[in-house]
Amino acid sequence: MGSRAGRADLHIHTTLSDGAATPAQVASVLAHGDLDVAAVTDHDTIEGALRVRELLHGWGPEIVIGAEISSADGHLLALFVERDVPAGRGAHETVQRIHEQGGLAIAAHPYFPICSLGDLASRVAFDGIEVANGTPLGELANRRALQRLGSIGLARLGGSDAHVLGAVGHVTTRFPGRDGADLRAAIERGETWPAFDWGRHLAIAPTHLLRMARLMLGDLAAARRPRVIEQE
Repeated sequence: MGSRAGRADLHIHTTLSDGAATPAQVASVLAHGDLDVAAVTDHDTIEGALRVRELLHGWGPEIVIGAEISSADGHLLALFVERDVPAGRGAHETVQRIHEQGGLAIAAHPYFPICSLGDLASRVAFDGIEVANGTPLGELANRRALQRLGSIGLARLGGSDAHVLGAVGHVTTRFPGRDGADLRAAIERGETWPAFDWGRHLAIAPTHLLRMARLMLGDLAAARRPRVIEQE
């Protein structure tokens, strides 16, 4: 094992959910980047992660198969899984289902204003807490996550939450080692720490923020559409 700590981005989206970049584009960026491990975590599907892993053919970082699960209580990350985890269940059941297939469960952006677990993250059997998330304007929520949950004995993780290509890898989880097995062991031991590239964060913020704003407006528009009841 070398002296340099490994670098992993554990929160990346593609067009298989709400990301702007295709799996091929994400694979290309990863192949030319300096990450050791990357987790592709599309919403409620592992298909994006499987496609990126296949496209890389062993080049670039080791790909952890994952997904961001929309539990009934808020979003959470499933890492090291090989099949989809059902959405819409409570956080406790969702984490149990992740563990049943040998995966790790991470509380994603627990104090963001929407789709987040809040203090519930401390009462569920998570394996780690995302205390550094690269979403623009999320700095206060990140600080709250670190202050409230950073000392409860779980691994402290970072992820870009990249919805645009330029955001991939600008927030990382550092760990002793270089590969996925080292990363998993470090998470289980609580020996990880987040790292933020503030220069890149500021440089990509306008593009990333515009993407997130469009997604939120789309969600609001969908919620306001009248429901059409089909006649039998």
